[in-house]
Amino acid sequence: MFKGKQLIYSLIAAAVVTVLAGAGVLQRLDRWMQDALFQRPGVTSPDILIIGIDEEALTDLGPYQTWDRNVMASALEALAADPDKKPAVTAIDVLYAGETSGQADLRLAEAAGELGNVVTACMAEFGERITWENGLVSSYDTDAVIGFEQPYEALRRCTVQGHINAMSDVDGVVRHGLLYVEPEMNGADGHVPSMSWMAARLFLEQQKGEPQAADDAGASADGRFFYIPYTGRPGDFYDGVSLSRLIRGEIPPDYWAGKIVLIGPYATALQDAYFTPIDKGAQMFGVEIQANMIQSFLENNTRRELPQLPQLAVLFVLCAAAMMLFMNMSVLEASLLAGFLAAMGPVCSINLYNAGLVTHPLWAPVGVAVVYILAMAVHYMRTARERRALALEKERIAAELSLATRIQLSALPKEFPKKEKFHVYASMTPAKEVGGDFYDFFMMDEDHLGLVIADASGKGVPAALFMMVSSALIRNAAVGEYSPAKVLTTVNHQLCTRNPEEMFVTVWMGVLEVSTGRLTAANAGHEYPILKRPGKSFELFKDHHGLVLGAMDGVRYREYEIQMEPGTKLFVYTDGLSEATNGSTVQFGTDRTIDALRGREDGSPEELVRAVLDAVETFVADAPQFDDLTMLCVEYR
Repeated sequence: MFKGKQLIYSLIAAAVVTVLAGAGVLQRLDRWMQDALFQRPGVTSPDILIIGIDEEALTDLGPYQTWDRNVMASALEALAADPDKKPAVTAIDVLYAGETSGQADLRLAEAAGELGNVVTACMAEFGERITWENGLVSSYDTDAVIGFEQPYEALRRCTVQGHINAMSDVDGVVRHGLLYVEPEMNGADGHVPSMSWMAARLFLEQQKGEPQAADDAGASADGRFFYIPYTGRPGDFYDGVSLSRLIRGEIPPDYWAGKIVLIGPYATALQDAYFTPIDKGAQMFGVEIQANMIQSFLENNTRRELPQLPQLAVLFVLCAAAMMLFMNMSVLEASLLAGFLAAMGPVCSINLYNAGLVTHPLWAPVGVAVVYILAMAVHYMRTARERRALALEKERIAAELSLATRIQLSALPKEFPKKEKFHVYASMTPAKEVGGDFYDFFMMDEDHLGLVIADASGKGVPAALFMMVSSALIRNAAVGEYSPAKVLTTVNHQLCTRNPEEMFVTVWMGVLEVSTGRLTAANAGHEYPILKRPGKSFELFKDHHGLVLGAMDGVRYREYEIQMEPGTKLFVYTDGLSEATNGSTVQFGTDRTIDALRGREDGSPEELVRAVLDAVETFVADAPQFDDLTMLCVEYR
């Protein structure tokens, strides 16, 4: 029955995530993650040059709106001045639509014809187009070409054309190129490629005899749009060569000979700049975007965007399967799996991108996170039922308190090992019938001894219950795990997820490698150990304190090592020892503890524990005991 409910929950959660992703809820964040993962600056092609209509040109030649077509004609004539050192391709990122002065129009057309391999700009206007047939709507195109500007006829006859439409996403960033437009007006060809594609094709055809390389450059699934892998950031393609310097003859022909020359606006006042994913902090001029696209075509390095439908199908299956797994795992296991799946989303996207496919890298991490949270809610509801059962159980526990006392004491180790390599002894005196302190020692394998002492917050039954839970969790977490820090981290997470009373426990844990004497330990808010090395007296060992267990989830604990030479003794205790108070409200303190230990420095662990216990009883006399008092001592031999 419950499995059936889990399946229904998983399918509903996966469907919600898939619908939200398909509706574009994550689109902006997803695009930014694509930018971070996919866009990397590279080495710009030396075959691509930009001659800018920049601030210098505007200063030398006057405001751009006052220029006639003689200016561009002069530039093309300068490029053609040496017939042996012409550019391979010249692309003009300026629209020359309609006729103006007859002389200037003719000069520009003649200059372009003389130069050869000139690509001139076209511009399409997109909008909605409704086709009616017999009074009914037969087609509705939201991306139709409703207007088209192209060069005047004389210039069009002596050049090839390429459109210069820039495709900004909803966030204003240009990530995609439009491979071609299909105008059906003004006498235009029904298939006009982009200027960048045409320039790359002419260059490959002239220089390498490989027009097919540009023909086969990757486009998106519908053949029109492609993802631009930017190589250059703003300014990377531009050497500072101004159009006015070209016209004045200051640039040697060797600079452009056999290369692709782009001429276009390179001044802020001309308003032809856009934000790009390679650098969102600075706008890139349109002519630089053309240069990036040309390089991607030359290197056959365009990327296709994988269609939405298969990606949504994968997302649905992933989320449904992940939630089913999460609901049948422990919180720790589910968290680890969720982290792994979330990380694999971007990793897979990067691998697919390197293979030529652009995917949504954010969908998988967000989808996994959503179903993980939902699965944890199911875990929580299950835990709530367990809490209610525990509340009923407490009433029975109260009636059997004396039995609980015997059970608690019996849960503590009573046989203290005296091995060839080590001796251990411990004692625990609860302040009430049952208490929150505990100690533990156990062989984790033939060569590792686990040592634990802990103090749960509170007193009486709640502390005892929390103590027993903590003890069991520590034992559980220590199975096959020799790192005390990892054990404490695991137990802390488990306590935080099931701690409605906001109780906590201080823990010191050590793992002694018997064969070498190396003790690895971690401290979760517990008292400092007291250490005696061979030939020296007992001293307080100020180790690193971590946060108590159960206070805050996500805490990572650190561990340290002590090399225990033969004769080394380690004494650990709870705060019930140092805070034991006499009738004058004076605490026993750490110094008296050390003095009591020094009084029996050569004694066995049992003798040391009993010496301290005797000193405490003498000190407090008839004053009531307010806190549990627990001690553990180990001697390495």
